[in-house]
Amino acid sequence: MAYHNTGYARRKILTVSKGDYNQQYNMCSGFTYNGKAYPSISDEEFARLSEGEYQARLTDFCNYVYGEEDGLQADCPDLTQGSVVYDPVSCPLPVQSVN
Repeated sequence: MAYHNTGYARRKILTVSKGDYNQQYNMCSGFTYNGKAYPSISDEEFARLSEGEYQARLTDFCNYVYGEEDGLQADCPDLTQGSVVYDPVSCPLPVQSVN
């Protein structure tokens, strides 16, 4: 299977902050949501998830974190915001020749 660099980076760390309270959740860590167990994966495995696999893991991960943090869904209804960012420094696109 060929992989394509789009120049976008997937963020894997979610930080929940309220006042002096800070908690970090790593999307590569194993977790269970709604009876589905997601195993721990390496950074490379995370980068190589298909878009469908990534979206499924992201959705269930956000719902898992909502279950861990009381009131978070009311305070922050969309945890997916900022989960994918254009990052040409970390994800440089190869130069394409124009004919």
